[in-house]
Amino acid sequence: MSNYKDLNGKVALITGASSGIGRATAEAFAECGASVAINYHQNEAGAEAVQAKIEAAGGKAVAIQADVARAAEVRELVQRAVNDLGPIDILVNNAGSLVERLKILELTEECWDKVVNLNLKSAFLCSQAVAASMMERNSGAIVNVSSIAGRNGGAL
Repeated sequence: MSNYKDLNGKVALITGASSGIGRATAEAFAECGASVAINYHQNEAGAEAVQAKIEAAGGKAVAIQADVARAAEVRELVQRAVNDLGPIDILVNNAGSLVERLKILELTEECWDKVVNLNLKSAFLCSQAVAASMMERNSGAIVNVSSIAGRNGGAL
């Protein structure tokens, strides 16, 4: 990936990194030299596979379980990442899901809250948890990943 920025010495925290876009992002950042904190909620095997692949290629990574829709767990996630890898230079808010694919008349308030908490609140909580350190160091980047569903929608 010689056309990508050199990330040697940088620490990246990627939410929802046990599969899909998050996994690909974690692997790409590691290939560019970053140490990577791989966040997952339930897919421990996937996160461990990403960590193993990065480490097998000579990179540094740690898999950390946390529900990023919960403030206390986000604080613990960030603290563990910092303890294991160092200050976070890059945050990729990637965790997201439709939770359930339901039409609006079938959707419960509880399900709606889960979708909003995972797709929106989690980005706020994670950004807030790393922002002070980034501002103190006058350095850092936050990337928010969203779904095409946000642009195109779906059937009601």
